[in-house]
Parts: sequence; C-alpha cells; structure tokens
Amino acid sequence: MKTVNISNLNLLELEISQLVTEFSTRQIVLLDGPLGAGKTQCVRLIVKALKGDDICSPSFAIHNTYETPAGDIEHIDLYRLEDGDDIESTGFWDLFEKEQGLILIEWANYIDRKLYPVYWDQIQLNLSLDKNHDRFLSIS
Repeated sequence: MKTVNISNLNLLELEISQLVTEFSTRQIVLLDGPLGAGKTQCVRLIVKALKGDDICSPSFAIHNTYETPAGDIEHIDLYRLEDGDDIESTGFWDLFEKEQGLILIEWANYIDRKLYPVYWDQIQLNLSLDKNHDRFLSIS
C-alpha cells in the first residue's frame, strides 16, 4: 500500500496521471472515503488523464459513461443504493461482461471486494482527511 499527501490538487493530479499508466485492459477502480474527501475529483482526473471530457457526479444518475480515445469509462456511484436489489436494478453486474473496460466505483465499500469478477483487476483508492484537514490517498 502507498499513501501520499494530496492536500494540493497538483499532487493528486500527478498521482492519478501515474496511476492510469498501470491500468489493465479490464480495470476496476474502487474509491472510498468520507463525503468531500475527493472521490469524484479522482474520477475527474482519471478521465482527464485519458483525454476524456469533464465529468459530473453520478450521485443522482448512479451511472455515467464517458468516452475517451482509450475507450469508454463507466462511472458508478453506490452511495444512494440501499441493498443488493438496488444494485441489480442498475445493470451494474452487466458492466463486467465486456471484453475490456475501465469501471470507476465510488462508495465501493458498499459491495464486498470478493464479489467482483476475478478476471478484472482491482485498484483500491482510499481517501481520507486528518484533523488538520490535510487529504491523503492510499493506493492498494
């Protein structure tokens, strides 16, 4: 696990730009952290690094797709989902039937990591704030 201080947006952008070079052709990025910690900002920077257009939070839409030269990026926000039935109704599991792709999941802790398909690689991004309001990113 790697933990870095991302209190400066430039530091976060640098970390994200390095991280995307390590993505596989079947990549899941699991984003967790408290409200306001920077999950959607990480998504925005991943899409930017892959030369996509600006994003919007899917908190209300639950699922957004962004087109990039590298392929479509699926962005899911599980925050408002209450149970497994809610997840099923979104078509969430169908996303993993693709031959390849990048799936970014905010509030990923709502689903046990063991439930994701094993043939997709996972990267966990945990965002946190300390008592001085410094932001940190842990990558595992």
